[in-house]
Amino acid sequence: MTPVHLLFILLICVPLATFAQADSPVAHMTELTDRDEELRQKYMSYMSEVAHGQRARKMEKRRAELITTIQTVIREGGRIRPYKGDISLRNAYIEYWNILLHVFKEDYHKIVDMDEVAEQSYDAMEAYLLAQEKVEQKLKDAYAKIPPAYQSFAAKHNVTLTEGNSSKLDRKLEQVGQVNQYVNKLFLIYFKSAVQEGTALEALKANNLNGVEQAKNSMLKYADEGLIRLDTVKQFKGDGALLNACRKVLEFHKAMANEKIPMLTDFLIKAEEFEKIKKSFESKPANKRTQQDVDKYNKAVSDFNKDVAVYNKNSDQIFASRNKAVTTWEQSKRGFMDRHIPHK
Repeated sequence: MTPVHLLFILLICVPLATFAQADSPVAHMTELTDRDEELRQKYMSYMSEVAHGQRARKMEKRRAELITTIQTVIREGGRIRPYKGDISLRNAYIEYWNILLHVFKEDYHKIVDMDEVAEQSYDAMEAYLLAQEKVEQKLKDAYAKIPPAYQSFAAKHNVTLTEGNSSKLDRKLEQVGQVNQYVNKLFLIYFKSAVQEGTALEALKANNLNGVEQAKNSMLKYADEGLIRLDTVKQFKGDGALLNACRKVLEFHKAMANEKIPMLTDFLIKAEEFEKIKKSFESKPANKRTQQDVDKYNKAVSDFNKDVAVYNKNSDQIFASRNKAVTTWEQSKRGFMDRHIPHK
């Protein structure tokens, strides 16, 4: 029997209509790969949107639709007739599709739950991002069993496979994993000091000077550590934009800890001192207040009003600078993702 020649581009097959033989090994292979291609397009779309910043909890409708599609493909795949009784390739795909079903039904369900608390701490965010990376690796490992099964089936039934370049979809999936790992590495470096900045600002609102001091020191420590770590990170395929943006936001955190927050805490100290003067003055009956008491209190009010004006000016400038730094970082991250991961 003359071998059937097939250009094999990682499971992206020539349409079935091309082959004269209706019930052939190639037809059997194509039935399976067509269904798999449909699935891979859908979950690539889901993973692409998550990579572009769509939080997992906002993608629940898409995940449910994907799960339904996987279940349908598994049912349809189970009804595909074996070629000459050989169920090896069909079973390999069904085993792989069942892993997909478990990943998107169970693993991503856990990720959605983690998403709810990810921003509350560095450890929670690290666990959340690591869980996503593990899922991507799990999908990659599961799919790795398909090409050998495909090649074995082809050899058994005299189908010649000509190796070609990876399919576009395979390259996109590989790219998603590489980009996510790179972005997650930089994001965690940023987030470690950003969490402490947020804690410091909350402590400022609560007039908690001890809390501010602790968070400020931690922010400075993590910003310094992060800047050192960035020196070991290379550009991603010649693109250094996100790396530079991460460096700039950490430099802002460092300046925030060294210069900006002390300016704000100085006011809190002055406010505490003024409150003491005010309480002391108000606790003394009006008929027992001396002119010296009144003069001292009026001067304290005047000085405090000046301090308030300076504080408001500094605060406005600090938070404008902070918003600019954070916005620049977020825009750089979105731009980086847009350049390196296609929207689907």
